[in-house]
Amino acid sequence: MIIGHGGNIPEAAAKSGLNVEQITDMSSNTNPLGPMPGMVAHLKNAMDVVTGLPEADAHAVVQAFAGLTGLDPSKILAAGGTTQLIYSIPRLFPQGRALILGPTYADYADACAMNGVNFTFAFPDSGRNFAHDLNRIAGIAADYDLVFLCNPNNPTGDAYAPDTLQWLVRKCPATVFVLDESYMPFAPESASLTMAGTRLPNVLVLSSFSKIYKVPGLRIGFAIAPKGLKERMEIFQMPWSVGSLAQEAVLFAAGNKDAALGYIEKTADYVACERKSMEEKIKGAAGITIYPGVTPFVLFRLPPGCRSDRVWEGMLGNGLLVRDCGNFHGLGPRFVRVSLRDRKTNTSAAELLISLSRNTALKENF
Repeated sequence: MIIGHGGNIPEAAAKSGLNVEQITDMSSNTNPLGPMPGMVAHLKNAMDVVTGLPEADAHAVVQAFAGLTGLDPSKILAAGGTTQLIYSIPRLFPQGRALILGPTYADYADACAMNGVNFTFAFPDSGRNFAHDLNRIAGIAADYDLVFLCNPNNPTGDAYAPDTLQWLVRKCPATVFVLDESYMPFAPESASLTMAGTRLPNVLVLSSFSKIYKVPGLRIGFAIAPKGLKERMEIFQMPWSVGSLAQEAVLFAAGNKDAALGYIEKTADYVACERKSMEEKIKGAAGITIYPGVTPFVLFRLPPGCRSDRVWEGMLGNGLLVRDCGNFHGLGPRFVRVSLRDRKTNTSAAELLISLSRNTALKENF
């Protein structure tokens, strides 16, 4: 059973005594601008598609996504969200070994455990913030069948340049690198940063559709992999895994390609602007450490004596649900993650975080 993720508004409402409508979700990482204009209206008009089965292999959706991204459709596999793909990938390596570059998304480890794949976390050296020494990683990754690397990373927000990753991958040709690019579209100039178009035979890229287009309830994502690896994945792919409305969403975006690409560019500009604004408001205040990044969320380390669960409670009491990162391997009880929303909400969150950090630290030290 999956627990500890963001976005559980009903549970937060029950804990806080607030109504669901009184809570603003700043814990789940979706587009702060909302769904792509016109997409929800299109889906409402397309509701009749749920009365029939979706295309079993999502062939039309694969072609549409290829047209939208400029990728080779023969290397694309569609699934019911990147999570479905994450949980199926370890099945390719029975009794294998996986290396997970942490701190990062918990489902990589959960997926390995579920499928009997032994896994090991690699954490950055002290003093490097959360940037791994890739020379060190190259020295150990060759001993593993599989490496999970989230780029840009959740929850830290940092990213590696493609030339750096290509160097790492080439150093370990027998190791498959799973590069989770679920948050790549939020980064400025993301088309120049993605590894989705690489021809390296040991790279598997995960791409989330639902995060950037803010339709997470539809569950759709893609794997981009070389032919041999893709064919191995297809063995474990269930038919009809992409629902009818999810397919409609992709077809809508692809049918309005210029608008879709413009929407992604606008989102990346907005995220960069709001990150900078929040960082400027909090920088140096109350002993809070801010971790720079390119994602629609910001990771903070609270000052000594200040606990993330107390801050989480205080934020929720004021109607803002953030992510307590105390259960991330490699972080601990002083980290919180705040997903960006509109300027007014982001400003309120920054001011409240500063206030709670000061007051909670004082109480803990008293």
